[in-house]
Amino acid sequence: MASDSTEKGIKAGQLTIPLIKKRNNILYYLLLWTPYIAIYQFTNRFHIIEPRYLALSPLDKALPFVPWMVPVYVSYLIYVFVFIYHCDDDRDLTRIFILSYFQVIISALFFIFFPVAFPVEMFYSQTEATDIFSRFWLWFDEPANCFPSLHAANSMLVIYLSQRKKPIFRIGMSIWGALVIAATLLCKQHYIIDISAGFGIFVFTILLEPYVDRHLATARGQNHVHA
Repeated sequence: MASDSTEKGIKAGQLTIPLIKKRNNILYYLLLWTPYIAIYQFTNRFHIIEPRYLALSPLDKALPFVPWMVPVYVSYLIYVFVFIYHCDDDRDLTRIFILSYFQVIISALFFIFFPVAFPVEMFYSQTEATDIFSRFWLWFDEPANCFPSLHAANSMLVIYLSQRKKPIFRIGMSIWGALVIAATLLCKQHYIIDISAGFGIFVFTILLEPYVDRHLATARGQNHVHA
């Protein structure tokens, strides 16, 4: 069963990257995602360079703060797991993890050497409507690593990969992902330029995908027995 996972991999030169085994186990996926969250949280809370605030663009100023979009923004955590849980097989699962980790590593370079913060206190102090969500999210996702937006980059990746799924799932994930991206601006967690940079990270990810798929295609068989 799971012991076969180390025998099946993607050969890249002399490096063998093991396929991630698809399992019907939420805890398993949480553990696999832990390093991603750790990288994001570390770069958000510990800075070599002091994060700087950018001037709000006219569009940033024009977009309102929409309190009920805060839960939509927070739902990003569930959104990604829904896609992961519905991956078709080991290769499908390995693809989303490789591409997602590529995004967070590239983004982390900006978070470390070009940290950007957003003045959320200008907006969240104006309402108590989303007090529970806002307090949790401002603790979990203190906006000190805004550029580029990983919410935008990763949501675009999930939308892109969802186009290969069944129509109902594809439509649902596309709408949900679009709402998460919109929420990054309407919850006042990001500047417009952060979203643009997130789209740029997404484009680089798509350029990487054919290389990843070539190695996925050479993986030796699959284990169809789920834990």
